[in-house]
Amino acid sequence: MKIEDEIKQEQFNRPQHKAGMNLIFTANWLLNEIAITLKPIGLSLQQLNVLAILKGQPNHTATVNLIRERLIDRMPNVSRLLNKLMDKGLIKKDRDLSDQRVVYINLTPEGLKIALKGRELFNKVQYGVTDDQAELLNDLLNKIRK
Repeated sequence: MKIEDEIKQEQFNRPQHKAGMNLIFTANWLLNEIAITLKPIGLSLQQLNVLAILKGQPNHTATVNLIRERLIDRMPNVSRLLNKLMDKGLIKKDRDLSDQRVVYINLTPEGLKIALKGRELFNKVQYGVTDDQAELLNDLLNKIRK
């Protein structure tokens, strides 16, 4: 459905404004689709992102700063996000003995299991475009962030 029909706006001042609004609307739609997909395992996209980062690290361990740098959603409250995952038993925290300011985050065996299940669910999200169209879209999105 066209963005004009979705938000009940007949015209935009510039094509770039229309594209921006369409991008924001579509991003929110996609986030909702992902949230619905991940609901059975009780994870948010941000939580799955942390687990995926840890899964890709040697020994499934990373510092808080590395996680913060690699998150898709660069939110300021990473500590709260990590605490929620720790409460679920998916990660554990260890302080560096030589520098108490450094905190290592470790993926637990249950966290690894949930990370794998989350990836499986995430991969089921449908985007409605071909691979070639997705590549073109990626190129355009990269240009927006230049």
